[in-house]
Amino acid sequence: MELRHIRYFIRAAELLHFTRAAQSLYVSQPTLSTHIQQLEEELGAVLFERAGRHARPVRLTEAGHRFLKHMRSALRELELGKEDVEELRGLVSGTLRFGATHVFGQRLVSTALALFTVKYPEIHIVMKLGTSSDIEEAILERDIDVGLAFLPPDSSDIEYEALFSDEVVLVVSKKHSLAGKTEIPIHELSGLPCALPSSGFSTRRLLDIHFTRQKISPKILLEINDIPALLTLVERGGLATLVSRKAIENRPELCAISITGARIMREAGILKHQGVYLSAAARAFVELVKLDFTTDYPLPESD
Repeated sequence: MELRHIRYFIRAAELLHFTRAAQSLYVSQPTLSTHIQQLEEELGAVLFERAGRHARPVRLTEAGHRFLKHMRSALRELELGKEDVEELRGLVSGTLRFGATHVFGQRLVSTALALFTVKYPEIHIVMKLGTSSDIEEAILERDIDVGLAFLPPDSSDIEYEALFSDEVVLVVSKKHSLAGKTEIPIHELSGLPCALPSSGFSTRRLLDIHFTRQKISPKILLEINDIPALLTLVERGGLATLVSRKAIENRPELCAISITGARIMREAGILKHQGVYLSAAARAFVELVKLDFTTDYPLPESD
């Protein structure tokens, strides 16, 4: 099994289209198809379900799904090995793959990530945004090295370091009838017209637990899996929402109202795969993230 077989397979599995995969790898489509067929022959298993010509979209078989998980991990280990050797030679290069929930994405771009790109201009960065569940899945699949998400993770294979706690608050626009309040009893959420994060968000799971425990039934008119879009909707409409206080940082047009009677707190932290070696790039980034959430420091000047 050759390394290029693995790279070709992973790219084809990501795009599910042989021609597009070949173009992205700068090889011909017949070349890519031949290498994948050789890989299948060596494994004794079909990795892709092909519908007619290879130029058309394909699907992974069950064997393909299982093999992809292992090959992504193996390829990442090879990359980390190279970076580890380069680290001994005093080189600061390689690839940083990290993920963050939508709540923290904008802040990281303007603080820790901005500083990181200035300090380590030779490091290639791949950033993934998603829900806490998305970030955990990406860590388990070895798509990313570290993630910033809410705690605790669902999988025992993920270890974490807590960074900070944050309050879940009621958020309304300045035009909303509740905008003048600083606090609201939790029982007054019953019947309140709301737009909430979708069930894939850890904050929503926490809210549902509190709603059941306190016997509260907000009037949920809309669910959405994008926090910035949710906040824009709240800003422009008459709906309220419930999100982490940090989600509305740098959004002066929105008002945060604390919930009394049953304060809802979230804890966030840095997640990584248990026992997996972190590259020098990942370790440096983690230190900047920790600094971001413990102290204030000047942002790099732009040219």
